[in-house]
Amino acid sequence: MSSGPDLNPFRIVWNRHGREQWDTMLAACKRPTLTQTSTYALALHDVQGAKADFGLIRFNKQPIGLVVAHGKPILRTPGSQTIYRGPLWIHDEIPGQMRKLAFELLRKRFRLRRGRPVTFHPELSDTPEHRVQMLTAGFKRVADGYRTIWLDLSKTLEDLRGEQKQNWRNALVQGERNDLTVIDDRDCTRLSWLTERHAEHMELGGYRGPSDGLVDALHRHGNATAGLRLLVAEHGGTPVAGVLLAHHGKAATYLVGWTGDAGRDLRATHLLLWRAIELLKADGYEGFDLGGISAEVPGVERFKSGLGGTESWLVGGYV
Repeated sequence: MSSGPDLNPFRIVWNRHGREQWDTMLAACKRPTLTQTSTYALALHDVQGAKADFGLIRFNKQPIGLVVAHGKPILRTPGSQTIYRGPLWIHDEIPGQMRKLAFELLRKRFRLRRGRPVTFHPELSDTPEHRVQMLTAGFKRVADGYRTIWLDLSKTLEDLRGEQKQNWRNALVQGERNDLTVIDDRDCTRLSWLTERHAEHMELGGYRGPSDGLVDALHRHGNATAGLRLLVAEHGGTPVAGVLLAHHGKAATYLVGWTGDAGRDLRATHLLLWRAIELLKADGYEGFDLGGISAEVPGVERFKSGLGGTESWLVGGYV
């Protein structure tokens, strides 16, 4: 099948859709990601001055996917572009050969625009077949992919709880017995409380996470399709732990968490994450990304994998 300019049945229409139209299409995607939302694009512009290009992927004139490329101008040049965890496919995935043709269009767009190379982290699982697809589309692998735990929220609460590792479930039972009050702060009125502690935690622990500025910008630009939701655990009226979720289309991501010594002793984070699962299911969300894991942070990896779910490892970064 030829992928020449006249025979390729795909076209990508750039920057011709308003935010409301984009959000409507994203809400139809089976497994949407935060970084492909209009909310994230607006937040990244505030924090880094990044400009987003929004592309609607059409097949035989029918919209089937969408992709956001983020870029920051450098010294009056267009600078480099990044596509992170896209494209997304409306309604369902498409066959591999078709996907390859769409990827070729992306490579052609950015390669032909001098000074605008693209780093592409596709939302594809890391399999030999997907690596071959990327190579045959003209890309070279330069980085490992995002790795996380994915919870399928279409399962029953009983099944989700049954998939937890025994020690994690035991800690959850303790948390449920420890007289904790869980506050569902949908408007994020306590957000500054969490981000201050999160910043201290990152400095002490020497690790990187979402910056205060990015979190604040995500909150400012959030809407019904993509935004933030905060859960706080209190004991005796004092907050002892918090979990910040990002919701995007039919899915959600564990974005930031904090717990103090008292919260750890009370198993507050175990309780907060289980309450988050219950609330997300009740609101109709279909998937929960636990926010990334890494062998370099084994304690976090053990904690998140204890929740059960399926490990997801993406195919990596390409240029």
